[in-house]
Amino acid sequence: MGGGRRDRHPDQGVGSDLPALQHRRGTDQDAGVLGQPRLGHQPRGRGGHGGARAVSGVAGPAQLTRLAARPAPGSKLGPSEASLSAACLEQLGLADGDAVALRNGDHKAWAVVRTHDHDDKLVRLGRMLWPQLAVRPGEPMDATAVGELPEAQNARITPPYNLTFNLHQRLLERLRDDGTPLYGGNRVLAEIYPGGAGMLVRIDLASPSPSRMGDSTEVELHRADVSVSERLITLADVGGCDPIIRRLRELVELPLLRPAFYRRLGVRPPKGVLLHGPPGTGKTLICKALANELGVTAYRMSATELVGSVQGETEANLRLLFSRALAHAPSLVMIDEFDVIATNRERLASQSDVRAASQLLTLMDGLEEVDGLILMATTNRIQAIDPAFRRPGRFEEEIFVGPPNEEARAEILSIHTREMPLTAEAQDAIATVAADTGGFTGADLMHLARSAGLEAADRLAIGREGFELADSLEGTELAVEPGDLEAALLTVRPSVLRDVVTRTDRITWDQIVGLADLKARLRELGQRAVDSDRVEQGVLLHGPAGSGKSALVHALASELGVNFVAIEGSKVYNQWLGESEEAVRALFRRAAEARPSLVMLDHLDALAPVRAGESGERTDERVVSALLASLDDVLAEGQVFVVGVSNRPELIDEAVLRSGRLGVHLEVANPDADRRGALIAALATAHGLELDEDLTAELADGTGGWSAADIVMLVAEAASRSALQDRTMGFDDLVEAMPAITRL
Repeated sequence: MGGGRRDRHPDQGVGSDLPALQHRRGTDQDAGVLGQPRLGHQPRGRGGHGGARAVSGVAGPAQLTRLAARPAPGSKLGPSEASLSAACLEQLGLADGDAVALRNGDHKAWAVVRTHDHDDKLVRLGRMLWPQLAVRPGEPMDATAVGELPEAQNARITPPYNLTFNLHQRLLERLRDDGTPLYGGNRVLAEIYPGGAGMLVRIDLASPSPSRMGDSTEVELHRADVSVSERLITLADVGGCDPIIRRLRELVELPLLRPAFYRRLGVRPPKGVLLHGPPGTGKTLICKALANELGVTAYRMSATELVGSVQGETEANLRLLFSRALAHAPSLVMIDEFDVIATNRERLASQSDVRAASQLLTLMDGLEEVDGLILMATTNRIQAIDPAFRRPGRFEEEIFVGPPNEEARAEILSIHTREMPLTAEAQDAIATVAADTGGFTGADLMHLARSAGLEAADRLAIGREGFELADSLEGTELAVEPGDLEAALLTVRPSVLRDVVTRTDRITWDQIVGLADLKARLRELGQRAVDSDRVEQGVLLHGPAGSGKSALVHALASELGVNFVAIEGSKVYNQWLGESEEAVRALFRRAAEARPSLVMLDHLDALAPVRAGESGERTDERVVSALLASLDDVLAEGQVFVVGVSNRPELIDEAVLRSGRLGVHLEVANPDADRRGALIAALATAHGLELDEDLTAELADGTGGWSAADIVMLVAEAASRSALQDRTMGFDDLVEAMPAITRL
């Protein structure tokens, strides 16, 4: 951006020996078309904040020094707007909607000023101003009164893509209406339609002075440049990770920018941080944003890019990467998918991979002798990393980046929908959607927001053909409604559960007929478990085959509104040594990542049979041991409710059923006459047959000893017979179908 912004851009690599090395450093970008000067970097750390003061001792525009801050939660502050308290505006002689000049050292920007009712010491900045000013939260910066800006005589607009005439006209209208200050080379996020939808354009002016778009401004539409839309990722684009970001600042910012601080304390500054967690939780995004915020040289690579095809090439790439980083200190080295190059050496078959891991260990040890260089790595397979990397002195801290909680999900959804045209009702529904998306990662929420937009497009396209839709809709009609968010929620699943068995049948709590006391007890235990940081114990449901145990667990998951993972005992076992135990651990790990969740251990007697000592199967013993360890882990961490299901509880190992694991045992018996009657009546009603009390009692008496599954099959058989004769199911169909049901 212009106006003296320190932009960061990828070089074309730093050497032919190191493929696709992304080297980023704070540099000054050419600003303006007619030679607006570049501005050098002035070190931060100016002191104080206070009242109005003159500049250089000469009377001039009123000026204040305030601390930079993010927009307040729920704020409607625009991307190119800044907000000050009413007292500050009064001191500056400005009104809401006037222009204000902002300065951080040699970095300048102009913004529309708004009023906030928060701390008088703060200036809150819209997200487009942070990279232009190269400022960090809490740093002091100057605000100077500008007042009303003059109209620009000439302006050249560079969009990210070619515009139709209609979009061109609407873009000009929005730039004229919103009064955004324009200055040479700056990028403006222009709202094309109400609600936030817009595009990023670059503005170049003939004059270096800031101005605004007016009716008399002569506008030249330059050819499209896709690089215009490449935004600099900042921490404003990262939602729901405030505790992680604060910790990373402590571990990274001070060692990079103030290494002498640690030396004075007589301690060695941190040299490495490892971010781990499920895919899509924002590990890489956090690294990119933090590097941009710190304004240091950043070398970012995927581990696969470092791996060479010939012997010794990987080690050479690693040495070159670290030597470049050392030459440009303070610098940050970021390696994505770190497990690829740091795999446990005991599991590696290739000697070249062992040498590469050993070379990386040596390079990390060498960081102790230098200041101003830190290694950040990300992985979603931390268990695959060699233990030698995880000791103190190499990676000082391992930070888990997991799926966000409800508050964080609302913040992430707000970020991903901030440029979408949402109705007021849809904006209010964000909190509800956040509550219903437990286990979703940041990437899942981004996909959810995109799916909601596509649902809106499908809804608006009903009854229209071809380009008629785009030509006929007015801007106010292009809006995402709460129904679009709800429809998207039905189709998007948490990514951590995509490769495990999850609920496919939507059984509701009300569809489970009878069992009032059992349902109340089970719901109480389940609600307490998913709300607690530590679960006291799980539950075993036992009873005859077909009594409805599995259906009851499915319905409980729907009632609690949690993610559901089903583990079937017979499908866990694998012919390869160690794979069965790893399958158990992986499924429980996924359930923990998707918390709050409910785990159903179906056919538990097959998964955890009684261990028979030396005469038993060693595989069974290893699987049971893995199950016991996994149960202890997830119950201790909380928000995971485990329910075992079996019709042969006497075959289950007693260690699984003790108190503290699956210690609550609830029996689900075959239905009695009252429950059989209620179940038959409910199923018949679903097929369009209303039975009176006498007929219901007759059928209940005729099905004595039947299981719930037998009764479901009876009604299905009767419905099938009547459908073949193209008529509605009747009482006689139920009676005639009874002999066809095979009962155990």
